[in-house]
Amino acid sequence: MNVAVLGGGIAGLTAAYRLAKRGESVTLFEASDRLGGLGTWFEHDGDRLDKFYHVILDSDQHLLGLIEALGLTGRLAWSKTTMGFIVDGEHYAFNTPLDLLRFGALSIVDRIRTGLAALYITKLKKQGEPLDNVPACDWLRKLFGPRVYRAIWEPLLTAKFGDERHRVPAYWIWNTLNREKNGSEEIKAAMRGGLAVLTDALADAIRSMGCEIRTNCKVNCLWETPDAAWVAGGPGEQGFDAIISTLPLPLLRRLADVSLAPRVPMPELAYQGVVNVLLVLKEGLDRHYWTAVVDSGFSFQGVVETTHVIRPEWIGGRHLVYAMNYCAASSPQYKVDDDIAIEQAIDGLRRLYTGFRRETVDAAYVFRAPHVEPVWTRGYLQQRPAPRIEDTRLFLATTAQAYPMVTSWNTSVKLADDAVDALLTSGLGQEKKNVRSRFAPAPGVMQSAAPL
Repeated sequence: MNVAVLGGGIAGLTAAYRLAKRGESVTLFEASDRLGGLGTWFEHDGDRLDKFYHVILDSDQHLLGLIEALGLTGRLAWSKTTMGFIVDGEHYAFNTPLDLLRFGALSIVDRIRTGLAALYITKLKKQGEPLDNVPACDWLRKLFGPRVYRAIWEPLLTAKFGDERHRVPAYWIWNTLNREKNGSEEIKAAMRGGLAVLTDALADAIRSMGCEIRTNCKVNCLWETPDAAWVAGGPGEQGFDAIISTLPLPLLRRLADVSLAPRVPMPELAYQGVVNVLLVLKEGLDRHYWTAVVDSGFSFQGVVETTHVIRPEWIGGRHLVYAMNYCAASSPQYKVDDDIAIEQAIDGLRRLYTGFRRETVDAAYVFRAPHVEPVWTRGYLQQRPAPRIEDTRLFLATTAQAYPMVTSWNTSVKLADDAVDALLTSGLGQEKKNVRSRFAPAPGVMQSAAPL
């Protein structure tokens, strides 16, 4: 079988790798000059650093299985991590029952209720699917009470989903809490050399099995004929038995021609982007890996110090702190100038952390991504796209299918596996087809493509 894979992030690379291992012919198309998607990297003083913060959990069975298959398990370093809260300038740990009793942002009655509610979610509530049609706001308010909801949950939901938070189903909250802590302490891993090590290993394996990866190769149009699925991009057009797309669905629909585009599923989804300010520091900032910030004077929703998992000695003794802001790509927060975003992060951290000094900042970077977190809607299980688009030759492994899982590399690996399984059981490519490449537009095909 001859398969095109669109997108060189972890989902695209995993799909290409799985198919290549099965002996299929694969061509992967990546529009940028670098593989990895949201897991891509940049170079700082000779070290490769992740543009966006990522972490591997001990519950990430799909990702860990892939890492093991590539012989990279020995590069993982595991650490116990903690979470903090900053509420109106006051710092709190938020990990153990004792931390909860000390959480002065809540009354003692609300602290006890919070502990009982958390116990119910992570230990007693075994099935989350019935919560698919229940608004998360209503469910959390009922479990934790209105005061706790206003103090903790509403700021957290606003940070992640903005004004669309009222649409998010409780099923997503239940699944996220059980993934993160699994009812116990936090254990996280980082890979020495960053996620680029995994990306490189996948790319090397794909090429070693005779398959092709094309970077700097933007796809311009997709269409179908009775015996092939066609991709226009790079030097010309090429026909395939099937296509696996990892692209966001709005982009995929724009690329599809007028006959294929209406069949691309478009569930009722908005997307949150993210703005990350990454500070490379000479000293550590705090004891927590992740700190949620509920403070109107801070321009970001949280602080992630990844060098509680990444070993500082791997990166020249430096410490990595990400200040993140989830927001729509059309919002003023997303479009803020880099210099302003950096100053907002540094000034905010100086106010929130008394030991932080501007002189400890070795370097500062700003990275943005427009489609990071879908804003899930109630009843999304009924809208979630299948791995195959109807009876077409087009298969999907995209974030719109992640629900109720969080958007993570572990989830992307699972979605890629699902798409490959659907393709291999579809019956496509079982008969030899005379699919040919050419460098002139097919009559009436490119002319009918949907405008970009």
